[in-house]
Amino acid sequence: MAELNFDVYKNVVDGQLKGATKEYYGINPFTEEKLWPAPTATKEDLDEAVKAASVAFKTWQHTTVEERRRRVKDFSDALMAQKTAWVPIISKETGQPEELAETEIDAACEWLMGISTIDLPEYTTHEDDEVKVTTKYYPLGVVAAICPWNFPIMLAAGKIASAVSTGNTIIVKPSPYTPYTGLKLVELAQQFFPPGVVQALGGDDNLGPWMTRHPDIAKISFTGSSATGKKIMAAAAPTLKRVTLELGGNDAAIVCPDVDIDTIAPQIADDGNLSMPLKDQNLRLIDSNTAFSHAAQVCVAPKRIYVHASVYDKFMEKFTEECRKLVPGKRFLSPIQNKMQYEKVKSIFDDCQSQTYEFALGTPNLKKETPGYFVPPAIVANPPEHSRVVQDEPFGPIVPVLKWEDEEDVIRRANDTDQGLGATVWCRNSAQAERIALRLEAGSVWVNRGVAPLPTALFGGVKQSGIGGEWGPLGLLNYCSARTFHFAKNV
Repeated sequence: MAELNFDVYKNVVDGQLKGATKEYYGINPFTEEKLWPAPTATKEDLDEAVKAASVAFKTWQHTTVEERRRRVKDFSDALMAQKTAWVPIISKETGQPEELAETEIDAACEWLMGISTIDLPEYTTHEDDEVKVTTKYYPLGVVAAICPWNFPIMLAAGKIASAVSTGNTIIVKPSPYTPYTGLKLVELAQQFFPPGVVQALGGDDNLGPWMTRHPDIAKISFTGSSATGKKIMAAAAPTLKRVTLELGGNDAAIVCPDVDIDTIAPQIADDGNLSMPLKDQNLRLIDSNTAFSHAAQVCVAPKRIYVHASVYDKFMEKFTEECRKLVPGKRFLSPIQNKMQYEKVKSIFDDCQSQTYEFALGTPNLKKETPGYFVPPAIVANPPEHSRVVQDEPFGPIVPVLKWEDEEDVIRRANDTDQGLGATVWCRNSAQAERIALRLEAGSVWVNRGVAPLPTALFGGVKQSGIGGEWGPLGLLNYCSARTFHFAKNV
């Protein structure tokens, strides 16, 4: 296995590293210092990559499932073998403390392996004496993966695994905020896949629109904001591209009165256990269940915590106690990744200050006195339901904790949003827990456990949190077209 140079970052087109006449620099969120030069792809670069992907698809779509799995496994093994070299790169570009960055490498490998081992279904939908009707799934062609900045290598790995495992070719566009690990991940992939199967282009705000409009790209897989997702969906319409949109979430956690507060509050705050083994599988789940992990820059982390009034004070005491232990930049509490997001988070703090909401922890008056986009964790005590800190997704370490008394009311309040990505329910009464969970309008609901997506389970949103889904057998179908065959008998 050839060694990678982590000081040089280039586009990857048709199996070759390609420089760019225009470059830009990512910013280290810890220090606000410039990182390495990253390439800015041109439209001509995109055309070249699409052409190479289209040529590669003609052969790659006919490879066996066994060969694809072997190549993905070798790719995953190589990434894990180089784990120590990747951790500081992830940390510098995302702001993740190195302990958290390690879990992202673990997740990337687990998503590669977990997704690639899933079998596509084949259905016999009708059979009688005259005809047998079957439905099979086929790859779409060239997939464009537009990746976010919060978990750039894990989410890119999930898209790569989904595309190549189903026989597609893929062009990865990392976020311009975090270009480095995405580009380097695809560079590593060249040692395991034929030229044109897995490519990457760094770029500015022009590259995404070029991809969504390109007539020879069959599908867009996008993870990011709801506002951008709407633009992608509109831009994809003229060519009828398939789209998978995994968008924002304002995720509710509901805490019932019968729970053990001393156990539950630390798990929602930061239980310090981001990975644990899965039974009977060669996988570990990456457990991003906490309200403040990665500075709450986790799309399905709890953003609104509804606690029954009878245990509210006890929960707040324990929850605040646990959150006081969190130090920005240490363990799992990152700085905010970029200036744009820092200013958005600050505006929510400012709004809380102008409305004189009570802070159980932290202060609404953020002062940036040293380099780095650090925000100490903050807890807002029972603000109004219409408040911005409740209605908006902060994507930063500020969380409202609200009281509830009536089950119907808390379900209504949890669902009173145009987003629906994730939710959690904490309740010892299994019948009540299931009753609440089944009525929550969210793509994924976790009951009596923290948020823990799996590569083998569908992940997506309802309402304005997305279209389609990623991962699991159903997620893989979003990378395929269905074809139905009618075979006559007795010919």
